[in-house]
Amino acid sequence: MLDQRMTEENKDEIETAENPQSAADEPAPETVKAQLQDTAPGIARDAEAAVAFPVQVTAALEYAAVNQYEYGPRLHDVELTWDVVSAEAMVNDIVRVRLQYSPATSFRGDPGVEYMDVDPDGAILARRQVRVPKENKPVVLMGITALSVVLAVFVISLMTVLKPESGDPLYVAGRVLWIKAERPVAEQNIVYTGAYTAGKINIWEMNPVDAENNVLVYVKVRLINQSSGTASILIDENAADLLDGNRKSYQPLNSITNAHTADAGTEVNVAGFIPMWGSIELNNGQEVSGMLVFELPRGSSFTELRWNASDSAIIRYR
Repeated sequence: MLDQRMTEENKDEIETAENPQSAADEPAPETVKAQLQDTAPGIARDAEAAVAFPVQVTAALEYAAVNQYEYGPRLHDVELTWDVVSAEAMVNDIVRVRLQYSPATSFRGDPGVEYMDVDPDGAILARRQVRVPKENKPVVLMGITALSVVLAVFVISLMTVLKPESGDPLYVAGRVLWIKAERPVAEQNIVYTGAYTAGKINIWEMNPVDAENNVLVYVKVRLINQSSGTASILIDENAADLLDGNRKSYQPLNSITNAHTADAGTEVNVAGFIPMWGSIELNNGQEVSGMLVFELPRGSSFTELRWNASDSAIIRYR
């Protein structure tokens, strides 16, 4: 299981993996806000959220509007609308803003739900998709829907082999997962913030084993389960291979055991870093994102990332 040295976002994802919820158990849209109607202090709902936390709510809405890739390939080019469900004060002056979103036109069904953790200056510290929009389908169209699923499988298979040049080359469809691996970023060391066991924010640091000759390289990976079942994924040293310019292969480092508490005064250099490591279960429509870390010689170039965990895909860097 993932170590406790993670952000609040990863903690929630682990809890979801340990207690998977089926699509049948998901709340109807009219009950989403009802489930949040507790009386805990520091929570503002609906229009009151923008009044109580104007900077954080505005930042979350603006960030969502310009970062629709987080919604997956099915929605990243669709015109969406957002509604504020609530804004809740957290530790260290962080505010968790919960949003509902759905296509702006011709949509009937359950809206998507996400939340963002925002600092007092409006910086987005973490973002998590809780549920993707699910459109209601009339019974008379179920036969057409079944045929569409068969055609979609065929089309996605073709896309894997004949991906159009105009599409995002960092998105690849596997047999079960949609996988996005952003371009690798090299750092001499990685310093980031993450929640500690008691909910306190701590500063963590990772260093290369051979600091004289090597650097750390991190790749942000996003996994989306677009299949009809549950995907069990083990993120370990065999989960992926990063190939350099000489086609030499490198495996991920354990980003949990290789992290240690940073010295006092050490500045964070990778904002929003989320270590991806351990066992994860994704139900249909669920997703997870985080960073894989590799150690490569200084000055290395990168040609491709090969994904191996529970699926297979190749993301090429041009």
